[in-house]
Amino acid sequence: MSIHMKKLFALLLSFSLLMNMNPFISKGKKKVPKLSKSSITIQKGKSARISIKNLAKKAKVKPSVPKKAKKLIKLSYSKKSKKLKITGKRIGTVKIKIRIRQSGKTYQRKLKVRIKKQNKKINKKISPPAPTKLPSPTPVKSSSPTPPETSATPSATTPSSPTPSATPGRTPNPNEDYQGDEAMPIKDIYKKYFTVGAAINGNSVSTMALQHKGMTDILKKHFNSTVLSNLMKPVFLLDQDASMASADGMPVCKFDTCDPALQFCQENNIPMRGHTLIWHNQTPSWFFYQDYDTSKKLVDAATMEKRMESYIRQVLTHCQENYPGVVYCWDVVNECVCVDANSYIVTKGGWKLRASTLSDNDFTHDTAISNYWYTVMGEDYVEKAFTFARKYASPEVKLFYNDYNVFQTEKMNNIYTMVNELKQKGIIDGIGLQPTVGISYPELNSDNPGSFKCCLQKYAELNLEIQITELSFKTSSNAGAENLKKQADRYQEFMQLLLDEDKDNGGPCNITNVTVFGICDDYPLYLDNKQNLYLWNKFCEPKPCFYSFIQPGMDILNKQ
Repeated sequence: MSIHMKKLFALLLSFSLLMNMNPFISKGKKKVPKLSKSSITIQKGKSARISIKNLAKKAKVKPSVPKKAKKLIKLSYSKKSKKLKITGKRIGTVKIKIRIRQSGKTYQRKLKVRIKKQNKKINKKISPPAPTKLPSPTPVKSSSPTPPETSATPSATTPSSPTPSATPGRTPNPNEDYQGDEAMPIKDIYKKYFTVGAAINGNSVSTMALQHKGMTDILKKHFNSTVLSNLMKPVFLLDQDASMASADGMPVCKFDTCDPALQFCQENNIPMRGHTLIWHNQTPSWFFYQDYDTSKKLVDAATMEKRMESYIRQVLTHCQENYPGVVYCWDVVNECVCVDANSYIVTKGGWKLRASTLSDNDFTHDTAISNYWYTVMGEDYVEKAFTFARKYASPEVKLFYNDYNVFQTEKMNNIYTMVNELKQKGIIDGIGLQPTVGISYPELNSDNPGSFKCCLQKYAELNLEIQITELSFKTSSNAGAENLKKQADRYQEFMQLLLDEDKDNGGPCNITNVTVFGICDDYPLYLDNKQNLYLWNKFCEPKPCFYSFIQPGMDILNKQ
């Protein structure tokens, strides 16, 4: 055998031995067990199943749930189907560990489970469309094509108000298109005086107004400001399970409910009001307890102050770093002034601070509920909230106090005293006025005590920004032409009052924004919602009040 043949034989022998010795070469790399998903979201009372892939026949699977989290979920494993079954028992977030033993090795896999409130208001018969340029956890393709975007030609001629033309018995659907209107965009009509906003309603990402193409198109055409009516409140941002497990004991935030709206605003150049950082309602009670556990004692004031600062820092930093310039102001503290008997304490500054709540603007309780911020931190919590917000907010971001019944004389005087106190410390930029108005109450453009005109002029003395934050005029859900006319007249009188009182038109008030607290009536993404509040009906058709809302501004343009 030649020397070359010997070398070739030796090389083939070595290769053969190597193949037999190395299982990764001879048989391919062994697959390790893994979960089909690393995180899921399920509704309370509902179940989900997660597959375990690449399991050997004799593999042993042992899932474990933290003791504190067992009240949130029920967990089981089926050897036959090789699936985990998770059932949501209570709202919260759970982290599950799954220990898998096979082929002499142990693998550990983790699964994050978020249990959310069961949404009974969603129309189960209709699948919501995928939002335009909006990330969605469960995108669904729309069954109808998207029409081309139309542009309105600015005109100083006010379109005539049409008679509502919705077909009786017609059912609204999440695919409802906005057919447009001949009117000049509202934001252009009032641009010399203030920005105009409409709220993004909804109690979950799947029901937020941006999932509805018609409402989204209305927002993009007519408004240059918006606000999340719900999904930026503490109850949606605070993560109890993650807070319990945090290394430094500080709260942990999640932003899945507000990020889609922030991204939409960033992409469409629509600034947002931040609503709201500190509020006695819709802040979970566990936030105030030791180890974030309501079975334990309330924390002390010093600990709660650290938690407050951490929360405000996280929220402001998240918005400013990920969506720079989008949030242009914050409602730092919401509705802390109270003049109801047996519900307040008088602060050292002489104004009445809510100590407990039996009934207020949005909630009615069977028994009085403590204002935990006051209970734990005392009356200084309001000032400290503004101090922390000023510390972490970008210099151009404005800080507001927001409240309702601002025109009632006693409450107005207390709000004035409190805001003036904050102004003297240099930590507030403006006041948000919720009209809390109806078809007949209060008086609007009147010099009588308790009118909205009087309250505007009183707050103007503070020389701070004034924003109308939650505007609507409520009438019956099945209102006929007469009530729709009354509603339209109220909107027109109110907008005329704002123009008359605005500094840019010779008045005393520095009004910088007016926000209607919704877009369409009978909120189209809820099945059982009945309301008559806003400028468009449930079919995205402009109502008489839409035309009356723009009339005062059009009158000025027509004179120029």
